Amino acid sequence: MPIRSQFRSAENQIVRLKSDLDRISRNRLVAYRQGRIEEATKQSFRLLETELKNVEALASYVKTISPAAAREIIGHHLEASRRFKDLRIAGDVASLQSWLKEDLAPLVNKSEQAAHLVATSVRLEKGKKARPFAWGMRKER
Repeated sequence: MPIRSQFRSAENQIVRLKSDLDRISRNRLVAYRQGRIEEATKQSFRLLETELKNVEALASYVKTISPAAAREIIGHHLEASRRFKDLRIAGDVASLQSWLKEDLAPLVNKSEQAAHLVATSVRLEKGKKARPFAWGMRKER
C-alpha cells in the first residue's frame, strides 16, 4: 500500500527531526550554562532551522490527506524561511527571539495540530484506537 508507506516514511522523518530538536536544545542549554554564549547562539539558530524543517515535514504529512490544508502551512513556512534567512544573516538574536514568539511558534503549533488531526483521523478510520502516534509527546515519568 503506497499511502501507508508514505505515512510511515513521513512519521519516521518527523521522529528524527524531533530527536534532533531535543539534542540541539540540550546542547544549547549546556552551552549557556557553561557561559559559551557564541556556541549557544549558534545552537539557537540551528534549533530554529531544524524547527523549520519539522514544519516542512509536518506539512508534507498533512498533504497526503489534505492538500488544501497543507498549502496554507506551506505558504507560511516559505515566508518564515525567508524571514529566518534574513535574521540569520543579520545575526540579531533579539529580533530572532521576537520572530520566534510572534511568527514561528504559532506556525509550529498550527502544523502540529494539523498533523495530529491527520494522524488521529487515519487511525480512527481504520478502526483503531486514537493512541499516541509516532512523534506524540512522551509523558514524563
